[in-house]
Amino acid sequence: MEGKHDLTRTSTTKFATALELATDEAAYFEALVGFNQAATPADKDVHFRRLMELLPARSQATLERNQYEYYQNWYNVAIREMLAFLPYRNNAVEFARRLTPPVPPGKVKKAVSLLQGLGLLAHSPEGLRASKALLRTDPSMESLFLPRFHASMAKLALEAIDRFHKSERYFSGTTVSISPATYDMIVEKVRALRREILEHVQADPSPDRVYHLNMQLFPLTSGPRKRGRKKKK
Repeated sequence: MEGKHDLTRTSTTKFATALELATDEAAYFEALVGFNQAATPADKDVHFRRLMELLPARSQATLERNQYEYYQNWYNVAIREMLAFLPYRNNAVEFARRLTPPVPPGKVKKAVSLLQGLGLLAHSPEGLRASKALLRTDPSMESLFLPRFHASMAKLALEAIDRFHKSERYFSGTTVSISPATYDMIVEKVRALRREILEHVQADPSPDRVYHLNMQLFPLTSGPRKRGRKKKK
């Protein structure tokens, strides 16, 4: 109650009883505590699935489920970008073959339906096209969506080393020792470069393929230890 310790499984049940929560409310509360305290993206995923199962049928719950599905599979994002230069007119087989690695046509159809549900597609004389609508994700949910998405893209990047000739992919990296201030400076420069690249992408008159650009900066050693509150055992 004083906020000094995390709830344990036992104390979570006691809290639910003390708050006189109904059975379904108690289950949601327990899943919410588990999600909040999850230490890894995989653990968060388990508890998020449970939260989605317990939510009532409403538009916001549907939107959250759709956003979760959107970031869960890399090809959803790739198909959305393909629709900027290749219209969809029940040509799932063509989309499936052009994706690298290829995916079954059935997954392409499901992805298109998902994109429609998120309001990211628009009808045109040629067929469905990607609209300019933005996918607005609740910042509190990004801790679940984005780590999984980045992990799947990192896996594809690793596979790309052998999948593509060096003329079709670019890899470069350097290992350095830096301070927190230099880290912040590097991150800001990467963000500025990303914005500049996006401006060029928007001005590209004839795109004909989809690429994913990974910008990665991560520690290889631990920093100074920081004090934090102790978890109740």
